[in-house]
Amino acid sequence: MAEPKTPPAGMRAVTQKSTLPIYAIGAVWLVWSMLFPLYSVTHYLFCLVLSLAVFLVLTKVIPDKVTYEPIPVEVTGYSSADELLKAGNGYLRTIRELSVKIDNAQVRGKVDKVGGTCQRIFDYVRQNPKSADELRKFMNYYLPTLEKLVKTYELMEEQGVEGENITASKERIATMLDTMDVAFEKQLDALFGDTALDIDTDITVMEGMMAQEGLTDAGKMPEAPEIKPMQQETFQAGDIKLEL
Repeated sequence: MAEPKTPPAGMRAVTQKSTLPIYAIGAVWLVWSMLFPLYSVTHYLFCLVLSLAVFLVLTKVIPDKVTYEPIPVEVTGYSSADELLKAGNGYLRTIRELSVKIDNAQVRGKVDKVGGTCQRIFDYVRQNPKSADELRKFMNYYLPTLEKLVKTYELMEEQGVEGENITASKERIATMLDTMDVAFEKQLDALFGDTALDIDTDITVMEGMMAQEGLTDAGKMPEAPEIKPMQQETFQAGDIKLEL
């Protein structure tokens, strides 16, 4: 079986199963009815087994047809979010293409993990378009830097040499991937700050209404925990710093 190919940039793979195995079933029944009798249950069972065998064999032998189509442009109705998602998907697509070329399974896992965190950030933006305005530094610096680090690691690994400079750089990149994933998770948590405040407001209003209607126990309602805005934090691996 041929190795799956990476879709061209801006495209996605669409797999189509061949219809020939299905047509083959009909052909088997047609030929059987012309050459052999179909007078008993046994005859039908023999034909059924034969057609099933032909179907399974052809399914294994005939490869799926793979075509490529443009990835649909995401439209949220908010220009900043649309631009962010378009650019972000481009970065992630390149990072995934580089990741599959990395031989070191541990580092490849780190890349996939931080890429997954980025994807969750974009998923949040897709549902909350106005949050895109909070991600300028993430898009203008952190994500391009992530792409550069992964590209550099893949290039160094491709050399097949474990010299002092290459080895040290690869180790620093691997460490930085962990640091970036922690920082990006904090970025994602910060995005949910507004959602948490909205939920807190809804709960407070409902508690007040229920208390007025006498639907809750008498006494003071417990105060909701204060949700503080995320403060700037610095993450460092070697001499590389990330500030959120």
